[in-house]
Amino acid sequence: MSKSTKKVSIIIPVFNDGKYLNETIQSVLNQSYQNFEVVLVDDGSTDTFTLNFLKGLTQPEIHVFFRPNEGVSQTRNYGISQASGEYILPLDADDKLGESFLEQAVKILDGNPRVKVVCGDVQMFGKRRGQKPMPQHAMEILLGQNTMVVTSLFRKSDFLQTQGFNPNMNEGFEDWDFWLSLLETGGEVYKLDTVALYYRIKKNSRNYSLTPEKMQRLRKQIYENHKSLYAEYFFDPMNSFEYDLLVNSREYKLGKRLLKPVRFLLNKLK
Repeated sequence: MSKSTKKVSIIIPVFNDGKYLNETIQSVLNQSYQNFEVVLVDDGSTDTFTLNFLKGLTQPEIHVFFRPNEGVSQTRNYGISQASGEYILPLDADDKLGESFLEQAVKILDGNPRVKVVCGDVQMFGKRRGQKPMPQHAMEILLGQNTMVVTSLFRKSDFLQTQGFNPNMNEGFEDWDFWLSLLETGGEVYKLDTVALYYRIKKNSRNYSLTPEKMQRLRKQIYENHKSLYAEYFFDPMNSFEYDLLVNSREYKLGKRLLKPVRFLLNKLK
């Protein structure tokens, strides 16, 4: 395959994340694929360090925009509207991009018009470490749980066929909601066996601090946003986000350990 000439626009929303930005941007600059621009959109930061850091960025491939606070969905949408690349890659301001992900993902999109999204593995760091398992994509599974992180590559032309990231999902799951919108008209997802994202887990990480009430509200909103898809497909509840939370909970694991000797005794009595 000839060397790709497709430009990638990396969209980074920023809200008081200045202390992480140098690492985040450096992970982009270190990519083996170099035909990219970085679009940083400040979402009304109030932190002086963050604002000064953004104002001090002078590299020609980095573009900085300042906006009033509207939330991550509108901020990403604005960044994509300003992007000049044919391919789009969202990246959160406190995370890091896998070293070779761009190069590999661009090759997949270049050679596969049916593929709409290229994703990869996720490595956690910070308050929690280890690999975050991501299930293989199928619409039946995607309706039950998110099978991709937001740092996945897609075409800007496909994005423009959607309404973008939905502002009614600002509390979380906006990427999950967006993948449903992007893929509801068809298209494939390609998962690379390489790290796409180094995902920083903080004490107040949004998806790790959701209350049950908020999760229920967001889950219902996803259903309301995609009723036609839920009517068309059946997803197995055993593949649902809620089921994964249950089986990975400390309480469930403790219960299984406590029941093991009981089951053993019951089997012996049979």
